[in-house]
Amino acid sequence: MRFSNGCSVADYVLLKAERGKISYIARIHQIYIRCEDVSREVDLKVQRFYRLDDTQMKHVSINGKNELYKSIHYDYDVPADSILDTYSVCTFKSYTKLPDANENVFFTRYTYDRVAKKVEDVDVDVFCHCKMPNYPDRLTVQCKNCKDW
Repeated sequence: MRFSNGCSVADYVLLKAERGKISYIARIHQIYIRCEDVSREVDLKVQRFYRLDDTQMKHVSINGKNELYKSIHYDYDVPADSILDTYSVCTFKSYTKLPDANENVFFTRYTYDRVAKKVEDVDVDVFCHCKMPNYPDRLTVQCKNCKDW
């Protein structure tokens, strides 16, 4: 289903947040009109993606500039008119192969557990003996932690 602003299920969008909160990126999972809604306004079920600043992990040093954290957090009854913009979100591997990623292209490689306030353990490509992950937006010449090349 596609609606008037051109968005459809599986699109990544920037959503206007409630007053006093920061807008957030989400993936549309469902587009619907509630049966009891006489105004016939379109609502969304979305999966939330977090930026590092949206998490409780402020000390994390393994974050890329355009990195998002996928979550299992879903928001329901989100008004479709709260969509501000569309974005592209891809895997880390796909992102590193892009010739020209702009500020509207993000990547994800971790899942954030907002209840436990941590990322779930995943198998991530590393580049040195100390097991630091690759950073797509930084040229890595020498590891900052173990000083290995």
